[in-house]
Amino acid sequence: MKKGSPGRVKTVALSLACVLVVAAAGAVAFEKTSSTGFCVSCHEMERHQAELKLSPHALDKDKRPIECRQCHLPASFGPTYVALKAYLGVKDVVVHTVGDPVNDFYRRELQMSARRFVPDDSCRACHENLEKNVKDEPISREGKLAHEAYLGTNGRTDKGCADCHQNMAHLPIFDRRYVQNAEFAAKMAAQEGK
Repeated sequence: MKKGSPGRVKTVALSLACVLVVAAAGAVAFEKTSSTGFCVSCHEMERHQAELKLSPHALDKDKRPIECRQCHLPASFGPTYVALKAYLGVKDVVVHTVGDPVNDFYRRELQMSARRFVPDDSCRACHENLEKNVKDEPISREGKLAHEAYLGTNGRTDKGCADCHQNMAHLPIFDRRYVQNAEFAAKMAAQEGK
């Protein structure tokens, strides 16, 4: 075929249409499977949703309910988002379908690995000013030093937000005993007592 011939144009147009259809279907699938409704459609995730609703992070900075993706996926779409979503999705589907979802989700072990899947940019989307708490009050001296090391302005740390700020959205029973979790733990106990 000659360059620009009708057969070649049709092939290119058909190929382009197929790519656009696949891209659109992928975008719809990513959106649907990133919703909290989809995440908690598996019974093993219901307890995580219940914890989130009672947590200090039940609402975002705009007073809307926090979605799972706001914390567990990067804030912006790109290669990291796609790779992380694919990894977490495949892992969860495998555990749900061929594993034992209740017993394969050991909370104590999960805490350490789960922190790797809370990107700092997700936290920073709401927590822009690291010198003040959510009540717009100055943070503690220790918090200030830790944040300065995080920002690299006074020392250096390789810790991310979730390494220090644990149990912000989910609170396993074994962590309810800590003083800093008292308010969250009381809400959980009251909910479970109903």
